[in-house]
Amino acid sequence: MDWSLRYAELSEMMLRVCRLCPRLPVLGISTLHPRHAPPPAQLQLLRELGAQTPPRRRVPSLVSLAIRWLRCAVFASQATLGIAALNIRFRSELKRLSREPARVILRTWRFGPPAPEASDDFYYGTLPQQLQDRGVSSVLLCGDTRERFDGAFANAVLRHRDIRRVPEQLLIPVWAPLAVAWKQWTTAVALWRLARQADEERFAAVCAAACAGSVQPITLCNTLQFYIARSAVKRWRARVFVTFYEGQPWERAAWHGAKAADPTCVVVGYQHTVLKPFAVSVVSPQRTPWAPAVPDVVLCLGEVTRGMMAEGHAPFGDRLVAFGTCRRTTDDGGPSQPCPDRRTVLVIPEGILSEARCLFDFATKAAAGLRDHRFIFRCHPVLPFAQVRAHLQAAPERLPNIEISEDRSFAEDCARSSVALYRGSSAVLYAVLQGLKPFYVDDDRFPDADPLFALTQWKQPVLSPEGLQDGLRRYASTPPAEALDAWRLATRYVEAYARPVNDESLERFLDAAGLRRQEACLG
Repeated sequence: MDWSLRYAELSEMMLRVCRLCPRLPVLGISTLHPRHAPPPAQLQLLRELGAQTPPRRRVPSLVSLAIRWLRCAVFASQATLGIAALNIRFRSELKRLSREPARVILRTWRFGPPAPEASDDFYYGTLPQQLQDRGVSSVLLCGDTRERFDGAFANAVLRHRDIRRVPEQLLIPVWAPLAVAWKQWTTAVALWRLARQADEERFAAVCAAACAGSVQPITLCNTLQFYIARSAVKRWRARVFVTFYEGQPWERAAWHGAKAADPTCVVVGYQHTVLKPFAVSVVSPQRTPWAPAVPDVVLCLGEVTRGMMAEGHAPFGDRLVAFGTCRRTTDDGGPSQPCPDRRTVLVIPEGILSEARCLFDFATKAAAGLRDHRFIFRCHPVLPFAQVRAHLQAAPERLPNIEISEDRSFAEDCARSSVALYRGSSAVLYAVLQGLKPFYVDDDRFPDADPLFALTQWKQPVLSPEGLQDGLRRYASTPPAEALDAWRLATRYVEAYARPVNDESLERFLDAAGLRRQEACLG
C-alpha cells in the first residue's frame, strides 16, 4: 500500500482515539496528531501496520505505566518549583505589562533566550509592530522550545521593550503542572482500557502507543498550553488569540484554553510553513465535540495552501485568508537569478534530528568526492549543529570544503550559494526565490517530505551521493541563460505558495478576525 494511503488509515485511527477518550491530556499526546513531519512514534506505528503480519498488541502493564508516570510527576514537581520561582522574581514586571488590555495575543516560539539585539520574531517578523502602527494593541507570548522553566529566558524576553513580550511560563498557575500530571494518569488508564478492549489489533496498537505517550513530560508541556492560553485571554481581555497552524499537539490545547476563557475570542491559526496532503489535522480535520478541531480563522501562506485546505474546512465554516509569510517582505528586492558557477551547496534540514543526520551524512559523502564544490551546513534554529554533531557518521568539519554556518543569516547564505540540498524544510521555498536550484534527497527510509512536490521542473531528486555529484557537475557547467526558463516557472509557483505579507494581507486578517482598523495614536 502507498505510504500516503497507510498514513491516511493511521490518521483515521488516531482521530478515533481522540473521539473515544475526551480528556484534556489527549490534546497534548504527539502520537494522536497527524501532521507534517510525522513524529517517530507515528513512523513506528506505520512500520508495524505495514508489516505482513498484524501488529502484536503491546499494551504496557499498569506497573510499567505507573513507573513512567512517576517520572512525569517528578518533572511536574520540578516545573512547579520553577514556576513558583519565576512568579516571585517577575511578579512586578508581569503586573506592569498587564496594566493595559491587548486586543491580539500572538503565541510564538523562541529558541532559548533571545539576543539583546533581536527585534523581529522568527515566525511573525514585524507583525506586532505593524499591528501597533494600526492602533491594534498586542502581546507577543513567547514559549521556550527547550521546555525549561528558568529565569534566564524570562529575563531575556522581558528585556525587549519595543513591544509587549511576555514569557509564557509566567502565566502558568503554580498548581497546573501537578494537576495536569494527575489528569495524565487518569488518561493513561482510560487509554489502557481502550487498548485492552479493542476488537481490532491495529486499532489496539494505536491506543497502546497513545497510552505510552500520555505519561511523557512533553505531553504535560503541551497540555499546559490550555492554562497558558486561558490565563492570557483573561488577563489581557483579548479579542483574538493567534497560534501557528501546523497540526502540532500544543495548538489545539491552546485553542481550547482561549475558548474556555472567552467563547467569543476569535482563535486564529497561522499556517506559516509547508503543507503536505497527508497532514490531515490541517488539510481535512475531523470534528471532536469536546474541543475545537479548527481555528475560527486560518491565515494561509498563499493561494496554493488555501486551495489545499478549502474542501476539508468547508464543513466547519471557518475563514481561510490568503495572508502570506512574515519571512518575506515587500521590499526584499524580489527574486535573484540563478548562478550555477558559484559551485556552492546550501544544506538545509528541518529541525528534526533524523532529517538533519540524513542530509548532513549524505552531503558529507558527496563533498568528499567533489572538492571543487563548497558545502554550507545550515541547521534549523531549534536544533543547533552542536546537538546534531554526535549523531553523524563522519566528521564534516574535517573536510576543507564544508562550512558550518552559525552566524550568518539565511539570506547571506543564499547569496553565496548556487544549490539547495533539502528534504522537508520550508526554507527551500525562499532559496528558490534567491536563484538556488533545489536538489531533493529521495530516501525511502523516510516519508516523502518534498515541499516542492507539485513542481515538475527546476528541482532535481537525487538517490545517492554519487548521483548528487553528477547532478552538481552538470549544473555547474550550465550557462545561466539556459536555467532561467525553468527557474522562472518555479518562482511563479513559490510566489503563489508563499506571498509576502503586505497592507492588503493585514486588512484581510483584521477583517476576518473582527478587528476594525484604527489609526495609530501619535504623541
